Amino acid sequence: MKSIRVFKPKIFIDTNVLVDYLIPSAERHGQAADVFSLILTSTVEAAISTQSILDAAYIGRRCPGFSQKDFREIVTTLQDRTNTDSISTFNLREALQDEHPDLEDNAQIAFAYDQCCDVLLTNDRELLAREAPSPMKIMTPEEFLSHCRAGG
Repeated sequence: MKSIRVFKPKIFIDTNVLVDYLIPSAERHGQAADVFSLILTSTVEAAISTQSILDAAYIGRRCPGFSQKDFREIVTTLQDRTNTDSISTFNLREALQDEHPDLEDNAQIAFAYDQCCDVLLTNDRELLAREAPSPMKIMTPEEFLSHCRAGG
């Protein structure tokens, strides 16, 4: 009997989604928590850059409700459940060659593409307006969750 491979999407988590997850009072915390639930239950695969983790720590420390202890526990768990890696020199070169002025977004796209992600999850309006390299898509967590619920 042939086994049927169930498609498990691979998502890239942008910094702002990670921050939303880490800050319980964040407006989009619930959506981010739902995405991380999918990761923790192995419903989806995920990639995250070490740059996003470091940036989230920096941003989080300045937000009410941020817990350094919780942050460390969450990041440790994420490292076990995601492909956590640094943005490579190759990704940086790709980012520098992109004509778009936002170097950080360019690097995140290059990293996500290099990690073979199907979806880049972000709430960054400028990033959402960009076209991702095919076949990757750029979505908000809300769009992604709706897509998952619809069976896509």
